[in-house]
Amino acid sequence: MKNKDYIEKFLEVGAFLSFLGLIITVLLQVVTRYFIPGITLVWTEEGSRFLFKFAVAFGAPLAMKKEEYVNVDIIMDLMSKKVRNISQIIIYIMTIGLFALVFKESLGFMQLGMSQRSPTLGIPMSVAYSAITIASFFILLYGIVNLYRYIQNLKSRGGEV
Repeated sequence: MKNKDYIEKFLEVGAFLSFLGLIITVLLQVVTRYFIPGITLVWTEEGSRFLFKFAVAFGAPLAMKKEEYVNVDIIMDLMSKKVRNISQIIIYIMTIGLFALVFKESLGFMQLGMSQRSPTLGIPMSVAYSAITIASFFILLYGIVNLYRYIQNLKSRGGEV
C-alpha cells in the first residue's frame, strides 16, 4: 500500500469520486421522488448513468492491475504447467489486442460525441464516451505490464514458455 503508483492512485480516486457521486445522485433522486413530491430533478437519471460508467472505467483497470477479474480456473487447473503458461501468455496477448482495438475505436467515438450534447445535463457526449477511452487505455497499459511481469516471473523461476 505504501508503494502505490500515481496511476493507481488516480484510478482509485476517480472510482471513489464517481461512486460517491453516483450514491449522492441516486439518493437525491429517491428523496425528491418520495419525500419532496413538488421537486423534480430530471438530471439525476442521466447523471447517475454517466457516473456509473466512470466508476466502472476507473475500477476495471484496477482489477486488471491486481488480476482480480473474473476467470474460470477449472479449465486452467486441468492443463499441464507448460500448457497453462502458454495459455496465460496467449490470454494476455489477446486482452492487449482487444483493448488496443477498443482504445483506438473509442477515440473516434469520442470525436463523434463532440458535436452531440446530453439531453438533460447538456454536456458534450464526448465526456460520457471518454469513459471507454479511459478504461481501455489503462486496461491496455496494465495488460502490457502484467504480461511483462508474467514472462519475467517465468524466466526467474526457470519455467518453460
